[in-house]
Amino acid sequence: MSEAIGPFVREEVVQFCRVLAHLVAADHKITSEERSELFNVIAGTGLSPDDPDVAKAVEAELAKPTPLPELLKPITSPGMRRTLYRACIEIALSDGLHPNEEQKLAQVAKEFGLHEAAAKDLIKWTLDSIALEKRETEIMNKL
Repeated sequence: MSEAIGPFVREEVVQFCRVLAHLVAADHKITSEERSELFNVIAGTGLSPDDPDVAKAVEAELAKPTPLPELLKPITSPGMRRTLYRACIEIALSDGLHPNEEQKLAQVAKEFGLHEAAAKDLIKWTLDSIALEKRETEIMNKL
């Protein structure tokens, strides 16, 4: 029997992590910011990046990414799809949005059947939120 993590089984969550690793590898360079954000998001799923099966899946995806449609196909839950798309945005924006990452985000949204305009709005909203957080930090540093 598979271990449950929230409403999902472990295999689904490991697949979620593989997709995120795929996105990190999209621009063919893995920055420390991306790796750190990837590990933070993995930890947020209830898994550890140090778990042998998670580490193996993530490192394999970083080294030689699987075709994205193949990775996305097993993810059928609408809730997991939305959560994964949001996590992909966080990963993609962790070091700035590279054109390859932007293309991958569009592909994820399309493969999942997400509303195209809403998917783009979520990217813009996330960018705006990051800018607001940076502005808040600047203001707080002046106090």
